[in-house]
Amino acid sequence: MRASILALFILSGCIVTRLSAPTARLADHEQSLAAPEEPPPDELAALDDEFADPASLAGWQSFSRAEGWPEQARQIDVGATEPGHLTFVPYTSFWLYDYHAPFLFREVTGDFMVTTRVRVTGAATEVPRQKYSLAGLMARAPHPEGASAWRKGQEQWIFITAGTGDGDVPQIETKNTVRSVSRLQLSPGKTGWVELRLVRRGATFLLLRRFEGEAWVLARREEKPDMPATLQVGPIAYTDWNSSRSYFVFNRVRAYNSRVSTDGKPDLVARFDWIRFRRPTSSP
Repeated sequence: MRASILALFILSGCIVTRLSAPTARLADHEQSLAAPEEPPPDELAALDDEFADPASLAGWQSFSRAEGWPEQARQIDVGATEPGHLTFVPYTSFWLYDYHAPFLFREVTGDFMVTTRVRVTGAATEVPRQKYSLAGLMARAPHPEGASAWRKGQEQWIFITAGTGDGDVPQIETKNTVRSVSRLQLSPGKTGWVELRLVRRGATFLLLRRFEGEAWVLARREEKPDMPATLQVGPIAYTDWNSSRSYFVFNRVRAYNSRVSTDGKPDLVARFDWIRFRRPTSSP
């Protein structure tokens, strides 16, 4: 992907790259990884969720319960808030370095392509009012040792999200974390519904987005050879960086991960329409 870097700055020690709007369509070799547009169902389709049945929520694993951390989501429901949608409302939280936020996942082994349609707003506004309030898709290396044996420097994950990052405008955020060192990129977004896609083929990961009525655009490509065969894959949401940034500035990781921040100013409501899993097409 060709994109002009408009600004490179430091967010409390984290390198952030702000990009102009990506304009490149998928190259042929990337198209072979991420397409077709509507792939036929395969064995991974058993992981799909159209969020039409409230009982389907029980089929998702919660990161917090799976690894023994407090639940940092104020509300997660299917159909109760809005019929036919997964509604995800996080407390003040953030995914960055060793810091955790709400995450629902299914375990996926091998190559995959996961796609979702999501709309991200504030509680009363089209764009969230708090910085770094976004929701989307993550693929993460599991940590079955859990909170009791937790150590710094072990996080391996990648995600693409929609919402707002460092301003009061719609943005797309991509973030790649290797051994708990995060590098994030921000590019212009739009209000309303957006489709997000995360593709794995071997060590190659592609992050794509498609606004309503537009074509797929490659937002980021990363090589991640250290990722294990089986990953946690699913929706994430986080909000209100300013209320919790002191934990990051002073490197208070365990203190942050071990509590639920109910005294912040969270402002994010994510509505997921559906999520679908497929195997990516083979390279020519």
